[in-house]
Amino acid sequence: MRLFIAICVCRVLYFIGRLIGKGTSKPGDIARIVCPAVLKRLKFDGKVICITGTNGKTTTSNLVTHMLRENGYTVINNSFGSNMLGGITTSLLTNCTFGGRVKADFSVLEIDERWLRFFVKEVTPDYVLLTNLLRDQIVRNCCPEIVLEKIKLGVTPGTTYILNANDPVSQQVSWGIDNPIVWFALGENDRSTKECRSGTNDAKVCPKCMHELSYDYYHYNHVGSFHCENCGFETPKADFLGHDIDFAGGKFFINGEETQITFDATYFMFNTVAAAAVCCSASGMELKKALASAETFDIGVTKRYEEITVLGRRCQLILTKQNPASIDQSVDFVTDKESPRTLIIISNNMFHTERKDVLFMYDVAYENLKDVEHIVIVGKRRYDMAVRLKLGGIDMERVQVCDEAEGLRSCLEKTEGNIYVMTSSVFSNEDKVLEELKKL
Repeated sequence: MRLFIAICVCRVLYFIGRLIGKGTSKPGDIARIVCPAVLKRLKFDGKVICITGTNGKTTTSNLVTHMLRENGYTVINNSFGSNMLGGITTSLLTNCTFGGRVKADFSVLEIDERWLRFFVKEVTPDYVLLTNLLRDQIVRNCCPEIVLEKIKLGVTPGTTYILNANDPVSQQVSWGIDNPIVWFALGENDRSTKECRSGTNDAKVCPKCMHELSYDYYHYNHVGSFHCENCGFETPKADFLGHDIDFAGGKFFINGEETQITFDATYFMFNTVAAAAVCCSASGMELKKALASAETFDIGVTKRYEEITVLGRRCQLILTKQNPASIDQSVDFVTDKESPRTLIIISNNMFHTERKDVLFMYDVAYENLKDVEHIVIVGKRRYDMAVRLKLGGIDMERVQVCDEAEGLRSCLEKTEGNIYVMTSSVFSNEDKVLEELKKL
């Protein structure tokens, strides 16, 4: 009876929340009060896939969902819900029968990396994809190793783990366990570098013997191809390898199968390889079919990437959270584009909590923006960002600080070229700035 009541309460509150534009976490939280550990009482007809990690959770989760659906499978996905326990509960209770049966072929659940260990107490996943572990929200997470320990607490027998072979931190989940492991990786490409160009590198020493870790190349941050000359720790051989990336031609290969690029960023290549590894491992579908469906994926469904026209010019939105690795990738995305370029940086307080934290700015390699022709800064922390750019050696003659969102027109009229909008948070007051841009 409690399960039935919890499902009813969750659905009613979810319906009301949709009407008034509220979030999706609260219905699940209240349902869990009505029926504690409610997820333990659900019965899954299909497989449960959890997707976690620092970067790429949302895009990869949506991509996996799209690929499976395109191949005829039914899928439940919390694509627009919270990725903590309350939001996941909402997603599952609003998609199960009143008797608690989840009839979908797959439940693809994006889960916050710190909350996975709580979820597995109630549901044993069939597959867990760990995208990567990078420095993120220092105030909340401290360092990647802390998050790694929390994830290891959630290792469950019988679960297959799909891990990033290029990440020396997250691959440590495989140490000392008997679970099946599937490795995915990205090979060296035109954007790989011999030196780390990112603002952070949290794997300078070997995690096994603490000697210096040598890199053959970097993709970004501490993600790349590595080896320890002292103990032999190295990048494991990938089961799914992305290679021969042709950014200009818009294509790349995974295990010899060609696929088109729908978004030309290095991290999206990683997401695609990871998604292919999940789909092929979990469903047994042919890699060729998986990649054919990936080619039709609209990255705009993540709500973090969008293209609009501003003052008759192409404008790309690259919305991210206060995560140094994400912002570093956004910086590289802009610097890789043809000149002239105009970059709008929306710099705000930390998420919806309004914490006035600007530490993340000093973990991002803003120095790499030195050749970008025009930079416009807007947002509550605009002056902090201006100071950071100045300390990074950016020519301040190229920088405009816009005091109000309404003043964007006058600032942009002094610039030229395609426009790129980069944020440091997707949960603050960016909407006001974006609304003003869409009016221009």
